[in-house]
Amino acid sequence: MSSIFAKKGTSKNKGNKGGNFAGIALHGDSLRYLELSGTRGSLKVIKQEIVPISQGAIVKDSLVDLDTVASALEGLKSAVGGFHCPVILGIPSRDVILRLVEYPKMSIEDVKEALQFEFDKYFPYPYQEAAADVAEVEVPTPEAADKSTILVATCRQRIVNDIDRATTRVGISLAAVEPMNVAFFRAAIGPDMRSGSYFVVFVEPESTQIMLGYKDNGILFRSTAVDLTSREVRDSEEGIMPILRDVQNTIIFAGNQYRGLEPNNLILGGIVGKDSRLGVLLETGASLSVLSLDVWNLWRTPSLVGNVGGFEVAFGLAVRNLL
Repeated sequence: MSSIFAKKGTSKNKGNKGGNFAGIALHGDSLRYLELSGTRGSLKVIKQEIVPISQGAIVKDSLVDLDTVASALEGLKSAVGGFHCPVILGIPSRDVILRLVEYPKMSIEDVKEALQFEFDKYFPYPYQEAAADVAEVEVPTPEAADKSTILVATCRQRIVNDIDRATTRVGISLAAVEPMNVAFFRAAIGPDMRSGSYFVVFVEPESTQIMLGYKDNGILFRSTAVDLTSREVRDSEEGIMPILRDVQNTIIFAGNQYRGLEPNNLILGGIVGKDSRLGVLLETGASLSVLSLDVWNLWRTPSLVGNVGGFEVAFGLAVRNLL
């Protein structure tokens, strides 16, 4: 198992202090690139680009044809004039498994060692075929102080190897790869400390990511495949109703998992998530206060091309090593 979801300070070109930092998000219809400079409280967009990607390269939020992705990366390279700073690349969310595991209180290094002996207890492939990383998170349970609650992110090693070869060929200095839903979560909670619990919902044309946050921690990640590629489907209440049902089911699950936890707020974003009809449906059907994510306003960082949507993941990737 290799640690490819590199931690702050352990990735290649760690932190890139004083320089620029960039994120590339792999969406089903495009690559989105964002390059930033500055510090956590004072960021500036240096480059911002969208490059179309051929249909079939990424299907239902999963990599299918990496050669086509590599061709799109070549197009992106030309559009931005080359890659001159370390890049964090987002892996489509459904290629990655995110799961919380618990251990007696121990160091993160001891957790990594313990996990290798019971990896197949939690994941559907062997330890030897996995690329993964771990992070300790805070959860709202009475016994939390006596345990180490660990978020494990893992995908098959061959996916990471293929990505590494493709990006090296294009000339990208890859600092790390990261699940796109994790990057979206980071972008959605913003640069300031959070308190309490809340939901984050990331809606794309072919998949929906539903996340539960507690303070600054993501403590529950669920992925569902709802086909919203058709404008007609997106414009009908019947078409977006499955998302409401998935959110309602997640609320029930979270309530059973964390007794007494009562999130009242939901942050909604993504290409389809910007649809006001969906926000109204979730607010009335799930009894939550819904906030439509405006990542530029939240991070006090103006876009180069106006208040354009769909850059939340790229933004979350770019600021990864700042937080």
